[in-house]
Amino acid sequence: MFEVQQAAAGEWAVVAGGARALLVAESDPARLRALFEAVRAGFAETLDALVAGGLSRTPSFALLDASTGPVLLAVRGTASATIADGGPERTVRASGVSSWVETQLTDATAVTLGAASGETLPLVEGVVRSGGVVWSAAEQAEDVGATVAAPPRRERETGPVDALAVDVGAAGSEPVIAGPAVEAFEPAPAEQAPAEPDPHTRVPEATFADVPSADAAPAPAQPSEAPGYDHLFGATMVRSVEDAAVRPEEEDAAPPKIDLPGFITDSFPPAAGRLAGDHDGLTVMSGDLPQRARLTETEQEPAREPAPQTFAVLLSDGRREPLSAPVVVGRAPSVSAVPALRGARPVTLTTAEDDISRSHVAVAVEGDSVVVTDLHSRNGTVIVLPGKTPQKLRSGEPTTVVLGTVIDLGSGATLTVEAAG
Repeated sequence: MFEVQQAAAGEWAVVAGGARALLVAESDPARLRALFEAVRAGFAETLDALVAGGLSRTPSFALLDASTGPVLLAVRGTASATIADGGPERTVRASGVSSWVETQLTDATAVTLGAASGETLPLVEGVVRSGGVVWSAAEQAEDVGATVAAPPRRERETGPVDALAVDVGAAGSEPVIAGPAVEAFEPAPAEQAPAEPDPHTRVPEATFADVPSADAAPAPAQPSEAPGYDHLFGATMVRSVEDAAVRPEEEDAAPPKIDLPGFITDSFPPAAGRLAGDHDGLTVMSGDLPQRARLTETEQEPAREPAPQTFAVLLSDGRREPLSAPVVVGRAPSVSAVPALRGARPVTLTTAEDDISRSHVAVAVEGDSVVVTDLHSRNGTVIVLPGKTPQKLRSGEPTTVVLGTVIDLGSGATLTVEAAG
């Protein structure tokens, strides 16, 4: 959220959206609507919209982006920005600069675009006529914290607590702690009269079983057979001679088959020719252990992903710059000349003739390739791929190169693309 100073219609307008604020010298409603959409899109998109009509038609502006880690600030023309970071306040102006001044604020606690000395009103998103806008790091932290509300705390449900009377003077009394009422456990009596069934409860007939009455006389026991020899003279049973034969068990009889889960029997194929004798096909022999270990290592060894390729450039003066971030090379390079390269790093390279432009060429890594872009330099840029003829780059057109490519800026200033590490 930002704070703006209320003002009548005038030269300046404030455009806010997406944790970004723009103070611009613009009065055209259609132009302000387009800038509002650009401010909501991003920092680089806002700069593109401001310079869409050319640098000479770009109005004075002050742009603040508080959505990233370090706060981004860009100032052009007659606009100004006042920064408070715990020490003396400092003002950023763009006087004497043909384009704009761009910087990063790491410890800023408040930033004022333009003049906002009077009473201010809050602004989250929109377009208003105002001569100044204020951003505060403390208010932004409060806004972020307010958007994440903690869920309501659920109270623990407890039952009613019964008051207990305690006889303090009783011998051997122990302190009693009041708590939820708990029904005491009492053993059931040995004999209990059956409860009367509820006449309204219907029980299926299938649940009833015939139970003999307790008063019924027990069934008479069957009379045991009288002792004697009558059981020896029953009906004669005829058996064959084969049934009477007694044979010893075969020693080589196969053992009964054991049904085991498939994940056990299929984990290790049996070796050919090893099921002779007493081997049951499931015992692991000592000679099979090395092969089993190799199978286990093959199944458990994870596939290794290749490490990503890293690049660097070797300058003609002997320095080596890694391409962990895009670099802008020139006589006095400025990363603001290439707003599309976020996080670019300036690299100064000079020669005796001073034929190199201030911001001559940009080198960046896109995926697993190196891309070179001539920044509309005065003398142009020539690349020499390994085994190829020299080729002059078109201004502002990105070109992909390979390892070993030489980037010639003129007057003996070169960059060679190498592998880092």
